[in-house]
Amino acid sequence: MYSYLDPSRAQDFAMDLEQMLNLAETFETSLTQDLKALDEALVNPDPDPMRRLLHALKGYVTFLSKDELSSKVIQLEAMSRQSPVDEVRSTVQSVLPALQTLLAEVTRWKSTELQKQA
Repeated sequence: MYSYLDPSRAQDFAMDLEQMLNLAETFETSLTQDLKALDEALVNPDPDPMRRLLHALKGYVTFLSKDELSSKVIQLEAMSRQSPVDEVRSTVQSVLPALQTLLAEVTRWKSTELQKQA
């Protein structure tokens, strides 16, 4: 049903559906802002903003994403501390579509769960 979203992972952090929906709301807001900032960081010659964003993403993407995407984000954050910035930028660009899809899936999941409650 979902390519990247795994709502069951949120059960480690949320005790009930209301808390899961709150987590999804926070996740959605954060990822929306961070994707915009990441687009800006990709053209910024200073690699530090990108490193900070990748560190932030590593901290919360794992709450709702499947292992494959979680692992990619964790590896990407580690890469940002060790690899040339052009290589990091290229890899970030390759992961952006998955993060954008994850955002859409979180939005769709949240909407579906809210409709079930109505």
